[in-house]
Amino acid sequence: MSGLIFAGVTMLFASTQPPGKAEMPLHMIASIVQGGKQAIMAGQTSIWVGLAVHLVLSAAFGIVFALIAPMLRTNGTAALIGTVYGALLYVVNFLVLSPLLFPVFGDANQPFELFAHVVFGTVLAFFFYGSGVRRGEGFLAIRLGERAPVQ
Repeated sequence: MSGLIFAGVTMLFASTQPPGKAEMPLHMIASIVQGGKQAIMAGQTSIWVGLAVHLVLSAAFGIVFALIAPMLRTNGTAALIGTVYGALLYVVNFLVLSPLLFPVFGDANQPFELFAHVVFGTVLAFFFYGSGVRRGEGFLAIRLGERAPVQ
């Protein structure tokens, strides 16, 4: 779900930027497996391939976070770690891998990509609220009307 939200927001943002092509992020993602920037320029990338690659990568990133989530003791911690996880994904994907392997992503709006990845991680964390050790915990882990024991 986080990956779909991410794709939708990115496509909406792309539609507001020159040249105003909402499908451009999907062509960029498709270029990972369809031949890089040259494939985009030649019109050889598919939005469906881009969507499939994006969903597979999003699911893989979600699975990695799912391995971390049981170790998080509060919903607040899950939200914080999810946000940091999204920022870390941006760093790895756009600042490490992209310049080395996928330079077409250098054309993306970097501040927006950082924002979108942070939102991805935060939304991803919401899916793990109340799971495992946090099952009985409220949204903010605040119990109103209870006082801490006096020692």
